[in-house]
Amino acid sequence: MDEHGVYQKKGGPYQKSLVVYTGNSVVIIIFITLKEETGNMHIEYFTKSGWKNFLLSAIMWYTGITVFIMITFSEFSFVYRFLYYAKYTWPSFLLCYTLIIWIIPRFLLTKRYVLLFISNILTLAGYITLRYYNNNYFEQNPYIVFRNSEYQPGNLFDIIAIELNLGIVFTFISYGYRFFFDWVIIEQKSRKLENEKLKADLAMLRYQLNPHFLFNTINNIYYLAIIKSEKTANALLKLSELLRYVLNEKDELVPLEKETKYLLEFIELYKFRFPDEKIKITIEGESLASNFNIPPLLFITFIENAFKHGKQGTEEDPITVVIKIENKTLFYKVENIIGNNLHKEEINGIGKYNLEKRLKLLYPNRHKITFEISNNKHIAELEIPVL
Repeated sequence: MDEHGVYQKKGGPYQKSLVVYTGNSVVIIIFITLKEETGNMHIEYFTKSGWKNFLLSAIMWYTGITVFIMITFSEFSFVYRFLYYAKYTWPSFLLCYTLIIWIIPRFLLTKRYVLLFISNILTLAGYITLRYYNNNYFEQNPYIVFRNSEYQPGNLFDIIAIELNLGIVFTFISYGYRFFFDWVIIEQKSRKLENEKLKADLAMLRYQLNPHFLFNTINNIYYLAIIKSEKTANALLKLSELLRYVLNEKDELVPLEKETKYLLEFIELYKFRFPDEKIKITIEGESLASNFNIPPLLFITFIENAFKHGKQGTEEDPITVVIKIENKTLFYKVENIIGNNLHKEEINGIGKYNLEKRLKLLYPNRHKITFEISNNKHIAELEIPVL
């Protein structure tokens, strides 16, 4: 048997057919995988009908043949071998294309198994017929078998057995192709849905966070207005700057320096109402001017809870804020004094819930967040990797 499934006279060119066709499979799968990873082509395109799809599939089929010829040695020239393969393998290509594009999606995927079985039988019959006439067209007495210690022309049973065997091999290859395509398509759609859900969840959490921040800040400015403080105008101006950051910042990541500046402005706004509040801010480690990025609005929750539920900071016991970077890990800590009768459950509001949920979505299994009450102090700590 030669590389095309044809039994030939002794001395004819010989290669194992499955090596050629496996080469085609590997080339096509690698091509599809690379295209899919780079986003330049959707794999669904390879399972749709149409002349463009047919042309591309044919190009990929004969590209596989070309690669096989280039990596194998033979006494025959490249052009001779390519034409040789081309004239003998096109029926196999048509069989695979018909099964992958037409029969499997129409009958297997719709669970019409009786029609699938009949279609496979008819397709194999057509394949055997095409192979028989194609081989006889290019070669005289192509089906030579070894029987009774000598080579002799094959009979009808020999011809059907030879071509049916090869046709069944290609049928299994085709089903494997289609299952591979459908599996990758399902995975791709699943990843897309997960990403869309993740973005929607993060957007929802941010929209929940912003009104929470706005409500508390407006309360502070309202108090300034009640007492007719001269700081009211400056507080409103500072609020507008903060809102501009909250509403206009659409990026998933922002520079750490920008987020830190936002935190400091928020603290400054709060001190318009409580000018005697003592807050100690420490920034340690690698420079914040470095190109580290974090999600926006991560710092506010800790300091907001300290202001809302804690006692006023004093010289002896100030509210402490620590921002430190070590080994591309951000450490953020806020510590404040609380009342004797205040329990942890009383300070677990929507801000903390939203922050924890955001962190689970943004840094699954890569973050650490803790809230602890010890010696009349509430300590909130966060660790996340920075990019």
